[in-house]
Amino acid sequence: MLLVAASGLPAALPTGPHGASSAAIAASRPASKGITTEAAFRRAWADPTRRRINLRADLVLRNCAVGDPIRESPYPLELDGNGHSIRQSCFEKRVLRQDGTGYLRIHDIRLSRGGSDGPGAALTSRGEISLADCEIIQNLAEEPGGGVFSMRRVTARRCHINGNLANDDGGAIYARRGGVQVYDSVLSNNLVDGSGGAIGSTGDILVVRSMVDGNTTDGDGGALYADEDGDVTVIDSLIDGSDADGPGGAIFTLDGDVAVVGSTLNGNRADDRGGAISGEADVLVVNSNIARNLAVAHAGGGIWARGNLTVVNSTITQNYAEGEGGGILSAGRTTVVSSTVARNIAPVAGDIGSAHRLDVFASIIGPPVWEGVTGDTIPSHRSCRVYDSLSRGYNFYTEDSCELESPTDVLGDDPQVVQVDGHPLGFVLMPYGDSPVRARIPSGSCRGVLPRPLPAGQLLAGWVDWGQILARDTLGQLRDVGLPCDIGAVQSAPPAVGLRAPWPVTRPTVDPGPPARRTASSAQRVTRRSVVTPAEQLARLAARLRGLEHDARRFGQLRRCTTYVGVREAGDRQHRWGFLYDERDGTGIDRRPALVRAPLRRSDAVLLRLATTPRCLSAAPDPNGTGEDARRATPSLAQLERLAKRVERTAARFDRWESCLSWLPVTEDGDPGQDLGFLGTRRRHLPAIWIDTSERDDPDYQLLVRSRRCDSEPGESVDRVARRDADGRLAALREDVEDLVDPVGEITQFDECMYTVGLQQRPGYLYRDRRGHRSRRPALSFDLRGPRLPAISVMATSGEEPPQIECNEDAASANDEDE
Repeated sequence: MLLVAASGLPAALPTGPHGASSAAIAASRPASKGITTEAAFRRAWADPTRRRINLRADLVLRNCAVGDPIRESPYPLELDGNGHSIRQSCFEKRVLRQDGTGYLRIHDIRLSRGGSDGPGAALTSRGEISLADCEIIQNLAEEPGGGVFSMRRVTARRCHINGNLANDDGGAIYARRGGVQVYDSVLSNNLVDGSGGAIGSTGDILVVRSMVDGNTTDGDGGALYADEDGDVTVIDSLIDGSDADGPGGAIFTLDGDVAVVGSTLNGNRADDRGGAISGEADVLVVNSNIARNLAVAHAGGGIWARGNLTVVNSTITQNYAEGEGGGILSAGRTTVVSSTVARNIAPVAGDIGSAHRLDVFASIIGPPVWEGVTGDTIPSHRSCRVYDSLSRGYNFYTEDSCELESPTDVLGDDPQVVQVDGHPLGFVLMPYGDSPVRARIPSGSCRGVLPRPLPAGQLLAGWVDWGQILARDTLGQLRDVGLPCDIGAVQSAPPAVGLRAPWPVTRPTVDPGPPARRTASSAQRVTRRSVVTPAEQLARLAARLRGLEHDARRFGQLRRCTTYVGVREAGDRQHRWGFLYDERDGTGIDRRPALVRAPLRRSDAVLLRLATTPRCLSAAPDPNGTGEDARRATPSLAQLERLAKRVERTAARFDRWESCLSWLPVTEDGDPGQDLGFLGTRRRHLPAIWIDTSERDDPDYQLLVRSRRCDSEPGESVDRVARRDADGRLAALREDVEDLVDPVGEITQFDECMYTVGLQQRPGYLYRDRRGHRSRRPALSFDLRGPRLPAISVMATSGEEPPQIECNEDAASANDEDE
């Protein structure tokens, strides 16, 4: 095996939660009480302290007046679908919405037909999402994430996410800087009007043992799109048949690296550079096939790299470019080790173009295809366009454009290799028995040398054994068995265990059919308006005031639930001193600032910590507006006047308190899974958060902070002079109540739009001060993963950027009719 983890194409992919295997699993589970109705599910989902939901029936969401099922909670929740489905029947309503940051674990379920005028039509959350054995199909979002959206990480295992549409980035999945990880899944036939036909993210994208096919975008990255400095890693997967109107028919990164290992990128198309891969940094391709990709009207038919490009044990063939580089084109250094780059098409550099040195060992280069070509290009018979080259020996080439001059290199007309279409890696070129590339490398000299540092190599930390990679060919066969080795990606000896079986075709799941016909929620009745008596006016005003008082009291409750956490930034923003940080990309150790806890009197900012008891949790948005109509006995006019003044004083205190709040943009850097980040003890790499005022990137969250001016309470409002006659007092009270609607509504809006973000303080970060002295210090990081509550929950606010769930800012009061 070439990979440390299980490698190769899977013997079987999931059939989805409605497949036979899922049904058998569900049947084997003991029966227990669970959710069987829409009303019960909505109640369970909205309960912020609930930790688990068991679905025991297929549900169709028909209560369109209620809208999205909304949960707002820092508590983790497991939703076990038990093989059942939830289908949305209402126009532009999501299937599931999580306004809080609580960790969601959702499995054995099908989510379909969701719609959203924001992000994430099937599922959207401000926290991390873990999906397993799921099916997410036929959802449509106007913003990022046609199927799933998260402000943190999305992880999908054994899922089918197909036929979703986003009018922004990420047709199937979109996640912010937490990134996307997909294992053993199918992401097929998704569509976007932005970038990333299947997946979009401002963080890193990891795809393992999965099929990603037939995805389409009007922007960049037909299948995978990493924004900002996100990286893309593809392992043991197939990405084919995807299409982009911009660069990167399969993969595009805006400023990140790309690593592809054990995979096939086939039949992808870009209307810009990079028919399969367009990487704006370094690109690394190992044990993979890049075939039949097109860069229409542009360069780099198979791969385009703005940085360095390294190709190891790979086949790059039958790619087409209407500009330079039919196979590969790099603006940096190009390294080709034990690979085959042949039969590509371009008017310049039919196979390889490199702006810096071309470094080649034991590889087949050429010939390109230059006869019988249809299309808008006039193909070249010359394989390369290079300005400097270094042959490390034992290469086969067909003409002198690559400038290979080692005495062990072989010049010939044809490498005589045959295409094996049926191999699951796709289009492997194996040498004939009398091929001139066979037995050309002496035993003991078969192993190539990789560049140091290896461009994009940090993405494969923990995934590959480089010694095994260099000792074997693209099919996993040992090259050197004491006999001379072959040139190119494939050693001519047949595999000991034979070719692996092609990937299975999964059966389509059964559609539950159209929803039942909806009936009118209530009949409208027309009544003649009668004269309203003073007693009736008092009753109406009493009901409205009680509703306003109920909403206004929430401010006092929030104040009692709130404590304060002091933080400050340790380190220098000009990177002269601070916490030690390593990107593991060869750039060396950096010094970065990070947030640490500090006493309030010495802090740079004061965060608002909200208790996680049920009475303290932030309220979820009400899509139908706010305000209670409490029907009780009518108090006297004097009592209502006093009640109105209490509500007015509460609203004034809230206005003063809120005016002292601002927000702190924070972002977390570091990924222990990639072995990069802030350095800790034992050379561990840890994440930490920092104040993000950069112009390029959007922050992860906007944390609420309190100004020191908030220490004083606002003064009491001045009582109005009471009018002597009852009619005048009643009219004044009616005016006062109308004036209170907006101030009290701001309290409710704050409660609904505010949510919490989990933080924790970790010890052991390595810190270098301005004098160069090293020490170990604690630092803050996000605490948003796993089945436990965060150590610290601090208030955050929503905003227009980055793209996220919008709070219900336009909800009107339910009782705002004219009196």
